[in-house]
Amino acid sequence: MFKVASIIFSMVVFANANNLVKIYLNEGIKAVEQVLEQELSKKDFWLDEIKDKNVTLGYYDEDVAIVLTNKNDKIIRVYHYDDGKVEKKFIQKDVLTGLAGDKEIEGDLKTPIGFYELGKKFYPGDPYYGPFAFATTYPNVLDKTLGKTGGGIWIHGYPLDGTRLDTYKTRGCIAVQNDLLEDFNKLVADRKSYAMTEEKAKVRTNYDEIAILLANLFAWKDSWQKSDIKKYLSFYDQKIFKHKNKFNYEQFARNKERIFAKNEEKSIKFSDLSISPYPNDRNEKIFRIGFYEDYRSTNFKFKGEKVLYVKLVGDKMQILAEQ
Repeated sequence: MFKVASIIFSMVVFANANNLVKIYLNEGIKAVEQVLEQELSKKDFWLDEIKDKNVTLGYYDEDVAIVLTNKNDKIIRVYHYDDGKVEKKFIQKDVLTGLAGDKEIEGDLKTPIGFYELGKKFYPGDPYYGPFAFATTYPNVLDKTLGKTGGGIWIHGYPLDGTRLDTYKTRGCIAVQNDLLEDFNKLVADRKSYAMTEEKAKVRTNYDEIAILLANLFAWKDSWQKSDIKKYLSFYDQKIFKHKNKFNYEQFARNKERIFAKNEEKSIKFSDLSISPYPNDRNEKIFRIGFYEDYRSTNFKFKGEKVLYVKLVGDKMQILAEQ
């Protein structure tokens, strides 16, 4: 699998080795790291790194399953993303979804348009939902930032007692016929899985967008590591941004200014990267970026999953929400 560590190794092997050696001898290992970090912030570097991968459904370090539902076509598909290759594994027509349009409020009976993590199968304890179900992570932090409400959006089966389902009775969930549900489960059970739901437009991405986002992600990390507050905050959307702690942009910026003013030495490492196109009813270039973060400073340490929801504006990512 493609990892950031292997990127660094390949950069050392294929870059101007003599130049790196001179930098190391004259300025030390940190100066070499800075040169490599600068490479990670370049679009052209990433275009070369991802050129042999299929990125139409996004970019993933891990092997994942993507459950793609088109509400207009009433079709659900399962794709496996394995080391840059995408293979369609499952398709069912005439699936049931909620009402047309994006979910806004609890009880509107609409299936959310977006990109969510998909949990393992569970038994809901109500025969109405079929033999078992899978929960999505709606509402995510972006949904909450946009003021959306509701919850309990699942992929599930048909009622075991024969009750007839229709668009109104799914309550915003996605219903798969019971005789196909076990086949579906086998395809998502052993890997990290996501639920991607679009309306009419088929939301895909390309090499250019993924390379720009990867370069921006590492430029954002570099500004964070160097406590460059002006550059760091330039990656945030001032009107929309919300942090998981419910900070708005002004509160977030003031907090970061206080922290960055300390100019603490920091070590920040990213791994297990994923970048996913995020369907939305505004047809904006929105993406979900996930990664494992290893953060260390004098007074604080953090290891764990992090998620950014970003909008691509030209060649610059703007962070809308952070989790």
